[in-house]
Amino acid sequence: MTHRGHAQRSWVVRLLRAWGTLALWDFALTIILWNLARIYPGDRWLPVRVGNYFAPWLMIGTFVALAIALLGHWRWLGRVLTVLCLIFLVRFWPVLTPHLDQSSAAADAPEVQLRVMTFNVHYANDDVTGVARVVRAERPDIIAFQEFTEPFAGKLLSELRFEYRYVLLDDAKWPRLALLSRYPLTMLPTPSGAWRTQVAGLSTPEGTIVVWNVHSSPSVSQRGWERQRQTFLAIARSVATHPGPVIVLGDFNTTDQAQNYQLLAEHLTDVHRAVGWGFGFTFPGRWRDELPLHGVPLLPMLRIDYVFVNQYWTPEEIRVLPEGPGSDHLPVVATLRRAW
Repeated sequence: MTHRGHAQRSWVVRLLRAWGTLALWDFALTIILWNLARIYPGDRWLPVRVGNYFAPWLMIGTFVALAIALLGHWRWLGRVLTVLCLIFLVRFWPVLTPHLDQSSAAADAPEVQLRVMTFNVHYANDDVTGVARVVRAERPDIIAFQEFTEPFAGKLLSELRFEYRYVLLDDAKWPRLALLSRYPLTMLPTPSGAWRTQVAGLSTPEGTIVVWNVHSSPSVSQRGWERQRQTFLAIARSVATHPGPVIVLGDFNTTDQAQNYQLLAEHLTDVHRAVGWGFGFTFPGRWRDELPLHGVPLLPMLRIDYVFVNQYWTPEEIRVLPEGPGSDHLPVVATLRRAW
């Protein structure tokens, strides 16, 4: 009887080991195919775009799979997963390593700083007091708001009227864009193809700065991806030919693993990749009331809110705030120094 029980347990162990091996190989094959599909057909294919959104989590899953493979003494599987882990490390290396202290360089640089914030406040937000509190705590010089609907805008602008005298609203009813500033703002024409963007000139004592406020379409659908690509191309063409300082910030609805992101990264510096540490997830900030799992705590899983700058800036610091009152996004705040 004891021998039969031992044989049954041994059979169960072998079955579980076989299923585990198969599952790990299936996972590794999926990651391999996704990496190959990133080369061709690229982001035009929906599974590639979805994988791009969750690339940090795929990386974590790959490291977990590698640990299991090593513990199980699956040599070939371990070798394949090791290569995949190295590929992920190369892609995410800038945000996985702490940046060296740049205090000496900062001491030699001119004392001209600008503090910027981007925040998608959500179209159904009614927490005016909470948003105003966050803004006052961070004291940015300029704020880019997305989904800044008229009822919310009227209340918040009244609340912050003494701190931010200069306001620019786009002409859309929804989703609206807004720039609030301590310095005078001048609306500039939006280039053709730059869908759901706002461009302004920020007049500072050191000169005029061009500021882009962006609320791109999500790239999950084919139409959304094409519209996003068109928008990013229009921004890239504009900033590439501009002879002065430029800041591009907002809700880009894409991740730094996407091909559309590269259209901007070729001409601009992603401040988080330059001086940030960690994945910098900004979405979701919390469950909204209309979502089916309201009340279920959820950590942010995606980085889709960005601050980009051109060569006229030296990024100093960037932070994702732990609270985005009333919104499903977390605010991002960056400190920039003029590079003369």
